[in-house]
Amino acid sequence: MSDKGHGDETKNQDFVALPFDSKERWDLIQKCLKKDMKNMEDLNRAIGELHQGKVEFKNAALAKVLKAEEEAESFFQKRTFFAEILPFIQSLVLKLPEAFKERKRLELLKINHPGMRRFSSLQCACLNAAAFFNLLPHGDRCPELSFAFVLQYMPEKVKFLLNYFVRLRTKMPDRYVEIFRNVLPKEKAFDSEKLAESKTPLKPFEVKKRPHMIEDAEGLLQADFANEWIGGGVLQTGCVQEEILFMEKPECLISLFLCQVMQANESITIVGAERFSKHTGYARSTKFAGSFEDKQPLDGKKRISNVVACYDAIIARHTNQFSQGLMLREVNKTYVAVALGDEITIGTKSGEGEAKTPYKFEAFATGNWGCGAFGGDIPLKAMLQWIGCSEAGKDVVYFDFGDRRAAGLGETAANLQKAKVPSDGFGASSVSTIVEASICLNSLTTSAKKPALFRPETRPEMWQHHMIVPFR
Repeated sequence: MSDKGHGDETKNQDFVALPFDSKERWDLIQKCLKKDMKNMEDLNRAIGELHQGKVEFKNAALAKVLKAEEEAESFFQKRTFFAEILPFIQSLVLKLPEAFKERKRLELLKINHPGMRRFSSLQCACLNAAAFFNLLPHGDRCPELSFAFVLQYMPEKVKFLLNYFVRLRTKMPDRYVEIFRNVLPKEKAFDSEKLAESKTPLKPFEVKKRPHMIEDAEGLLQADFANEWIGGGVLQTGCVQEEILFMEKPECLISLFLCQVMQANESITIVGAERFSKHTGYARSTKFAGSFEDKQPLDGKKRISNVVACYDAIIARHTNQFSQGLMLREVNKTYVAVALGDEITIGTKSGEGEAKTPYKFEAFATGNWGCGAFGGDIPLKAMLQWIGCSEAGKDVVYFDFGDRRAAGLGETAANLQKAKVPSDGFGASSVSTIVEASICLNSLTTSAKKPALFRPETRPEMWQHHMIVPFR
């Protein structure tokens, strides 16, 4: 996603305003949203009035979903939407001042400034309801939180959003979501010398095949293969791993409102977002597959014990992803995504009392990060993530999504851990060993075939034969 078009409305501001910041604007919102809306014409007219006729809203995708569901006498019927669901969404917008206790502006999570923002379930719901009516301003260098495009063009995504509001109308949870911005200082980043001299032992590496999925990995840090603009194309046409994750967990969408574009040394962590929906398929075949009951326990801070690690990969197409600089970038990006303190993951600092969640978050559920549209090499990215996780003290549970390019990863990882390497100061099964092995891909990779090192039949001796010291 390019920089162009992001943040033009509130340049150079540290805060983003809520809809009731302006009395005149809020009076108009109240006037429009206190009206009964009995059909699509009423809804479109009200939204047009909210925006003073500057933009025409037809909400074609929403209309299509309601029509189809009405004919099938299924999940979201038109009469239920206008009688129950839409009035509830209107009421959430009108509760904004109460939910935020008259706090009219929220501070952004800015570039190179670590921080945390905490939201109740009600606050998240109010912001998402405002996004339904396209009422939220566009923060400086942040993505836009607006459902306008989805309601017009993306029927399947409409179903995820409607299910979220249906569930909240049944019962508003008493819990919280926390969004963290993590920054890796330059002096703590891994350079070539640090990795070449590392004695850190490789942590366990387990491969999970279909039908296992990252979102089902309870008690593990869960990867979000993020865009540098958090959320990616979730509110546009995008529908791959990050976008599906955010549709199933709409509370993650609040990060779009507050998080500026990620830099190479940054990650974003979302703790406590509830999963409301299921899906089938992927990309263009993605379908809403019904409601999901999230039974993960609450921790001591009243957050669902779920930790999403959002970290963006390089766009590898048309670059030399095997170059030292880009590989170091990916190691550091993984490290900052998973090297999280207990105060983030379980809500209790070490030594400050026993955590109320049974989960320890000692492993990272990840997979083919940056290896779809971004063109990353699966074996290489798996190895680089393994390095970052090992340095952070996290095991790796790798979900291969059935991609044949990941064939042999489990065997290769086992061979690496068993391999005996030359006694030149590097211990067997150390991070430096895997760095050396990964760098070998430069000389072994051709356009015709994958490197032999990553085939299941690889012998440990092959790793010894190709050993080099890449970062010296």
